[in-house]
Amino acid sequence: MPDRRHRGRQLRDVFITLALIFLLGAGAAYGATRYLQSGLESDATRDARRLSVDVLQPLLVPADAQGLVQGARYDELLSAVDERVLAGPINGVLLLARDGTVLFADQPSLVGDHEPALRDDIHSVIAGTSQSSVDGDRFRTLTALEIGSPPTLVAAELVRSHPAIVEESREVWYPWVGRAITAAIVCFGLALVTAIVFATIGVLGRRSARQRSTVESPRVRRKKGGADADENAPAYLHPSFKDEVAARRQVEEELMAIQHERDALAARVQRLEAELDGLKTRSSV
Repeated sequence: MPDRRHRGRQLRDVFITLALIFLLGAGAAYGATRYLQSGLESDATRDARRLSVDVLQPLLVPADAQGLVQGARYDELLSAVDERVLAGPINGVLLLARDGTVLFADQPSLVGDHEPALRDDIHSVIAGTSQSSVDGDRFRTLTALEIGSPPTLVAAELVRSHPAIVEESREVWYPWVGRAITAAIVCFGLALVTAIVFATIGVLGRRSARQRSTVESPRVRRKKGGADADENAPAYLHPSFKDEVAARRQVEEELMAIQHERDALAARVQRLEAELDGLKTRSSV
């Protein structure tokens, strides 16, 4: 019996160890995916800065930085932007004043809008280098431009699809995140089943052993005079009463231990499912 219990505990520990290994693998795969995404986003930021400085800035004239670009000048600049800037992965262009006013945009309805939320970002890029941010599915890169002499500082915002940027990073490691977490949940479930099965086998084995011992043990002959006294004695005075109470108590303790293990493993499975949902939510951002 102890050997069977020991084997059950060893098998359960193996499943738990495998579950932890799968969780570590899921974390490593997610970390590798985020590392690749960070590299791709950095490359996209450099490309957007180069495009803003080398392609967009030469298309601008001092008057473009002084007020809203409208009329014939808007049509002329939009045609040049469509041909030289929007021909690649860029799908949106904005020219912003320092106060957040949209001086030019590839969508005419945006010209004249105010973006006060971008004011701090504009001041940051004017004082430093380009900055990028993710807004839903859009990857937005702000770059400071100098127009005219003396130079007037404005900010160019180039927009492209964020899923298109990070798609390459998700093809290698990201699918293994969900697979590893699913495998970990399965291993925790197998550990729970193993604990229940071996505990049940142990309980049934002890019950069967008691039944065999009861059948095989010879009955003790009693004196005739004491037979009636034994039959009429309280149940707790019978020799087998204490053994039955002890066996019942042991079975109840083992059942309680099984329930505790089941509850603990169920809680682990719920935490793993919550972590999986959290990883899916963060990776979709």
